[in-house]
Amino acid sequence: MELEPDGIVPPDVDGKPGHDPVVQRIEAMLDEDRLEEALAAIESALAAGDGNRLDLTYLRGDACLALGRPAEAEAHFRAVLDQDPDCAASRCWLAMALFLQWRFDAAEVAARAARELSDALADAHAVHGAVLEHLGRLDEAEACFVAAAAVAPDRFRVPVRMPRAEFDREVRKAARRLPRQFRQGLDRVPVVVQDLPDASLASGEDRDAVGPDILGLFDGVPLPDTGDLDLTHTRPNTIYLFQRNLERAAQDRDDLVEQIRVTLWHELAHYLGFEEEDMDDLGLA
Repeated sequence: MELEPDGIVPPDVDGKPGHDPVVQRIEAMLDEDRLEEALAAIESALAAGDGNRLDLTYLRGDACLALGRPAEAEAHFRAVLDQDPDCAASRCWLAMALFLQWRFDAAEVAARAARELSDALADAHAVHGAVLEHLGRLDEAEACFVAAAAVAPDRFRVPVRMPRAEFDREVRKAARRLPRQFRQGLDRVPVVVQDLPDASLASGEDRDAVGPDILGLFDGVPLPDTGDLDLTHTRPNTIYLFQRNLERAAQDRDDLVEQIRVTLWHELAHYLGFEEEDMDDLGLA
């Protein structure tokens, strides 16, 4: 299974720890996406007793969340909250860590608690909205997205909504815009539009790689591997596009149309067996 990177809201700079030089050095690594290096530095600092232990524990969770290891992130954020129950950043990202584990009821409780803090992060509203969508509480979710946009309009916007018929038309247009040599690939694999991903797609050995905030997904056996029978994969090859996640990721309608195109082409490229680094050169990015 393959997926589009980054769905709802990645850990951001809000609520960063203090100004300890050890902490600042590790923050710089995280800002530069040197995530594994940052984790190693955190482990070394904790073992040596250097830096602020609580801040380092928070950054540990931050790094794990960015690396797609939400269960580990959850443990670290809970460790911070055991000592500092009002840490707004840890409350927010605990909710995100639970959400990414498909634990929506627990995530809803955590997100609500994060929003109730006087210094709540804007991200907490967005995370709560995403959780509520998966719980089927769409009106409440929309109110959360409105709240996030009101608090931080430079970072959040009310999701663009598009009728399904119009969305499907844009998918067909995106298919017609494919480079000619790749267009026939869509004749071999169906494209299914769903509001949101289902937990059944996050099963087996790829479970940790499939989050509820993904924009699109190729589920199946890539075309070059079809000669090697994979008896463990029983579902037919399918490309999924997740409309509400795409709507939430878009800046405006034009951007939503572009996100539909990028996601469809990206997942088709995975079906065709291309690696991420090949997609730009092939015109599939």
